[in-house]
Amino acid sequence: MSYQKKFCLCFASFFLIFGILFAFEHHDSHVNFLEYNKYIIKKNKKQTKPYFLLFAAEWCHWCEIFAEETLTQKKIYTYLNKNFINIFIDADIHSGAYKKYKASGVPYTVFLNPDTSIYYKYSGALYAEPFLEVIEGVNQNIKKGVNVDGDEIMTFEYTPPTELKISSLKKLQKTFINGLLDNLDWKEYGFGNREKKILPETFLYFLKSSKGQNKKDAVLWSYETLLKAIEKIYDPIEGGFFRFAEKKDWDIPHYEKMAGLNAGIVLLLYRVDNLKPNDSFKKTAEQTIEYLSNTLYDQETGSFLSFQEADTSYYFFNKNRRKNLQFPNVIKNIYTTHLATTLNYFLDLLEYTNDNNFKNKIISSIDFLSQMISKNDRIYHYYSTTKKKWLGKGDLQDYALLAKLFHRASKFFKNENYQKIASKLMSISLLEYYNRDKLIFIDPELDDDDYEYLMKMNAIFAKILMENEYYKSNKIDISAKYLITYFSELDELLEDRLWDSKDWDFLENYATFLSAAAQYKEFLN
Repeated sequence: MSYQKKFCLCFASFFLIFGILFAFEHHDSHVNFLEYNKYIIKKNKKQTKPYFLLFAAEWCHWCEIFAEETLTQKKIYTYLNKNFINIFIDADIHSGAYKKYKASGVPYTVFLNPDTSIYYKYSGALYAEPFLEVIEGVNQNIKKGVNVDGDEIMTFEYTPPTELKISSLKKLQKTFINGLLDNLDWKEYGFGNREKKILPETFLYFLKSSKGQNKKDAVLWSYETLLKAIEKIYDPIEGGFFRFAEKKDWDIPHYEKMAGLNAGIVLLLYRVDNLKPNDSFKKTAEQTIEYLSNTLYDQETGSFLSFQEADTSYYFFNKNRRKNLQFPNVIKNIYTTHLATTLNYFLDLLEYTNDNNFKNKIISSIDFLSQMISKNDRIYHYYSTTKKKWLGKGDLQDYALLAKLFHRASKFFKNENYQKIASKLMSISLLEYYNRDKLIFIDPELDDDDYEYLMKMNAIFAKILMENEYYKSNKIDISAKYLITYFSELDELLEDRLWDSKDWDFLENYATFLSAAAQYKEFLN
C-alpha cells in the first residue's frame, strides 16, 4: 500500500489507552521546529530542503497524541531534522496561514517542495511507522522529481459577472438545496456518509429557505439529526456538544467543546423546537447555555472563552467518577473571530431566554471587544489572558465578524457607541481590504481563488450595508449589489464541491452568502 493511502488513523484504540492529555509543547519537541511567521518559509528557501508544515491547535487532542506518540520517536525526529525544514503553525493564532493552505481540521500537514510550492497535504494524525513511510516517500520523490501519486488538485477558473442576474442567484440556491437533499442521511441522520457534525448556518438556511415537501423534509431531518446529536455527541452531565463524530453512525466523538459551535446548535435547537416541538430540545438548549455561561466564561476579563480541550477518558465516566478526575482544560486565550461568532449567535438566543445573567455576560463580552477597538487604530486577532494584552494583527475575517456583531448589537441594545464602533470597523475594512478594481473585499495575503472564503466575508459586509441606513444613503462608496454580483455564478464550483466531498464545512460559506442574496432580493423589492 502506498504511503498516501495510509493517512487514515484508527482512533478508537486511543480512547481506551490514554487517560490524560499530553501538552503539545513544540518548543520542547525533539523536532527542530521553527515558529511560523509570514516570512519564515521564503527566508529558509536557500536550504533547498522540502518543508514539513504542521498545523495544530491548543485545544486539539489529536495534535497532542501525534506529538506524544509519533514526534517523540527518535527515527521520526531524526529523519525530519535531517531532511526537512520543520515549521510549527498555531492554527488559531495564524488563521491566515490556515486559510492560505486551505487546511481542513487539525492536525493538518503540508509538505512543500524546496521552491515552496505545495507537494502534498492531508488532515489527521498518524502512528510512527506510517508517518515515517510518508516522510521518507515525500523526501525521496521530491529528490527524484516525482509527482505525488494522489488526487490531482484541479484549478477552478472563474470569471465574475459584471451584472447581477437574479436567475443566477436562483440557480445557485437550487444547486445548494438539491445538493443538501441528495446527501441527507435518512438512516443515521446528519449529512453525508462519513463524519457527522452539525453545521449551524447550513441547517438554519435549509430550514428557512425550503418550501413544500422540501420544507417538510428539512424539518423532519433536522429534528431527527438533533435527536441523534443529543444522544451521541452531547455531554448530559456538564452540558455542551462535542465538535463532531468521526463515523457515519455518530461513533467516536471528537470531544473538544467549541463555544461558537455550541451557540449555533442551541439556536438551531430552539428554531427546530418551534417547528416540531420536543421537550428535550429546550432542556438541552438551557443546559448548554448554562455550560457556556459558567465553564466557558472568564470572570477576570468579563468575556466568553472559545474552547475546552478534549479528554477521551473523562467523558466516559458518570458524575461521581468525574469528581476524582482532572477537569478538561479550558483554553484561556480569547480569539476575536471565535468570540464574535459566539456573540452573534447569542444575540439571536436572547429571543428565547429571559436569563438576565446570560444577557449581562453577553454585554460584558461585547464591551470587552469594544475597548480593544476603541483604544486602537487596528484590530487584534487574540487576547492572551496570561500576558493580559491583545496580540496578532487582525485579518479580514476579524473585521467582518466584528462589524457584523457591533452593527447588530447597536440595533439590539439601541447603543450609539456600538454603532460608532461598527462604522469605524467598516472604515478600516474599506481602507485595508476593499479592492476598488474588483469591487469586493479581499485578503491580500491569500490567493485570489479563495472564492468560498471571500464569498462569506463579502456576504457579511453586504448584509451590513443593506441593513444600515448610514451606508444605504450613499455616504460610503460601496454597494452591496457588487458584493453579491461577484460571487453569484459559483454554481459550477458548488457542484464540484458537492461531488463526493469528504468535508462539508464549505457549505457554511454558501449558506451565509445565499442568506445575504435572499435579503438583497427583498431589499430590491
